[in-house]
Amino acid sequence: MLIAYGSRVTGEPVRPDGAAEAARIAQTANKQPYVAWRGMDGTLHVHGLSPQAPATIGRINGTVTFPEHRGVSREHAEVTLREYHDPPAVGVYLLDLGSKQGTQHRSVTLRNGVARNPGEWVTAPRVPARPTQLDAGAHDVRLAGERYLLIGGVPLDDGRTSDRDDLPQPTPRQREVLVELCRPLFESPGVLVPPATNAQIAVRLKPPIGADRVSDLMSEMYRRYDLRGTREQNRLQLAGLAKQRLLDAGDYA
Repeated sequence: MLIAYGSRVTGEPVRPDGAAEAARIAQTANKQPYVAWRGMDGTLHVHGLSPQAPATIGRINGTVTFPEHRGVSREHAEVTLREYHDPPAVGVYLLDLGSKQGTQHRSVTLRNGVARNPGEWVTAPRVPARPTQLDAGAHDVRLAGERYLLIGGVPLDDGRTSDRDDLPQPTPRQREVLVELCRPLFESPGVLVPPATNAQIAVRLKPPIGADRVSDLMSEMYRRYDLRGTREQNRLQLAGLAKQRLLDAGDYA
């Protein structure tokens, strides 16, 4: 499915209309994530996101206002940016502020003047729920089913799991695998050592299991903790996450 750039219709997804608008958006995206929208007269507005400059969205109050749309609540939604230092990362978040008509979002690939393969619309969480973290790339946002924003320039956040207040707990069998995965890290504190291999984990479990079954359990945990890199990247991130958030020295006493 293709959506051509060039629409100034406020009831359609936001797309740059011509080279000047495309350059303006690209210039902002090269510096920081952004929110783009059109005013009632079709003028394109672009707001660069930062920890000190979120984008609050509403009919009356906010960074982004749509006074002509009665379906948009006075305080409808909010887009925020957070910076992390350990590991370094930037996260962009979307939250519905309790609107009557709701907020939806979908991912979209913007390339060479065309928006390609938009995803399915997903309902954004509402307060008091925690905001959803947006994946890398660009996202259409739809307010009350009729008003659109574009969130773009969202970077990849390899450390996204570090932002969770409550991580899902592993199953008992997954926990046994994590203990063996991280055993070298706990046995050699302060020394840079790799986590255990699947084969090493397999023979240490009681009763021992095959390395293929360990691989299956590891894949389950990559999905459980939303790890999306290569297998080796996922393995290292899972070990670090388990050591910091899921296990402690008492597991090896």
